[in-house]
Amino acid sequence: MPHSSGGGSHGGGSHGGSHGGSSGPRISSHYFAGSRRYRRHHYSTGQDEYIYASSKPQKTSIASIVLVAVAGAVFTGATGMGVFSEIPRKLHAHYLDSPAVHDAIDAFADDESLEDVLDDYQELTGICPVIYSVYDEDWEDEYEDLEAYAYDTYVDNFKDEDHWVFVYSVSYYDLDKIMAGEIPDYSWEAIQGDNTDPILTESMFKRFANIVQDDLENGIDPGTAFEDGFAYAIRDAKNKFNISSPASIFRLITSMLPLLFVAGMFVPVIILMIRKYKSDKDIDYDEVPFDGSEGKVQNDQPLTATFYTTTYSPSGTKTNTVTKAASVFGLIFIIPFVLVGIGTIIGGIALYSGADTKGGIFMLIFGIVWTLISVITFIKMIKALIKGGKKDKTDTATTEQPNTEYPDMKPFERAPVTSYAPPAQDAQKPEFDPVFFNDAKSSIEDDDEDYKRMKRQGFE
Repeated sequence: MPHSSGGGSHGGGSHGGSHGGSSGPRISSHYFAGSRRYRRHHYSTGQDEYIYASSKPQKTSIASIVLVAVAGAVFTGATGMGVFSEIPRKLHAHYLDSPAVHDAIDAFADDESLEDVLDDYQELTGICPVIYSVYDEDWEDEYEDLEAYAYDTYVDNFKDEDHWVFVYSVSYYDLDKIMAGEIPDYSWEAIQGDNTDPILTESMFKRFANIVQDDLENGIDPGTAFEDGFAYAIRDAKNKFNISSPASIFRLITSMLPLLFVAGMFVPVIILMIRKYKSDKDIDYDEVPFDGSEGKVQNDQPLTATFYTTTYSPSGTKTNTVTKAASVFGLIFIIPFVLVGIGTIIGGIALYSGADTKGGIFMLIFGIVWTLISVITFIKMIKALIKGGKKDKTDTATTEQPNTEYPDMKPFERAPVTSYAPPAQDAQKPEFDPVFFNDAKSSIEDDDEDYKRMKRQGFE
């Protein structure tokens, strides 16, 4: 719908117009209550790693990559279309009319000179400017202000979004002041079509309105004032269409920032998913139930092979850290979606309060649904992240709690790593049968002198 560019009045100056945790399984290198043990086999190296998880870890699939890629393409494409639509370029509109000056009250001294400038502007930009002059008395009884009258003038005469309509109004009793070169109690308003927005920007019109307003306040003929304004508009359009100018380059870079932002969110995610998919193709998971032999000794040999956590690869200890990092990245990723939803709601309210009631209702409903989904997802991710942090603290203190899912299976205990020496012989077991010596008696008196001497020296 067309909308106001802005305007001005005597004593009031010029004014602007209205422009439109993770949901996956919990994984740890240590046992935790309710966990199951899985063997992760690497096909390329033949090595096995053992992990504990609440359920079997899922590998990245092609379908998930395609889904994220499609979502990224949709959002990036929509953003790109918005950026492309904002690039200033000549309108290729087909008009049934041409630029014109409808000076119904003879307020302009030279209509033909003004029409020539309007023709030049249309030839350059494709925008069709039309200027009307009216008396205040023609609209005051039916309209609240000149802006409302100018809007109806646009929609009643043109059905496209490519015109730029001006209405200049003075009181019937002030027309003589114009002829005498005095400043009447005037007002003027401009209405532009939506397709003209990339060229007729707010900053451009502010400068345009200031030029026209200054001329009118200096007592210059209204036709000449609009000529001066359109002379500036032509220079501004030429500068916008010159892509090599510094202003055009800066404008292009700033307009590309939303596109780069959206692409910058999806591209790293897709790259990481592809890398994980390639790494997941090399591994496979098999559940290894607890057998109750963890840390025990059989046949005088320690079962170090059954103490699986001693053979677990150090890379497994990074699983929780990676999961937390992914959760934090997911939170950051969802924030722009929440902001887009809020912006859509605000835009819907603004559109509903304006001229497009149906479009405003649609945008408002869409924005509310979008925002609710985004906020609910955001809250769930925060809860999962907080819950995961609490579980990690609990695991540190309760590593050896019994498995509640497998009540008949005991948690393992760390096996001793010291070597085991063969058991010593029983020291109380005699080497000879004592019965054989029961009747043997030794009398000190009967011992000869050599034997006594040997006993004194410690021999037996």
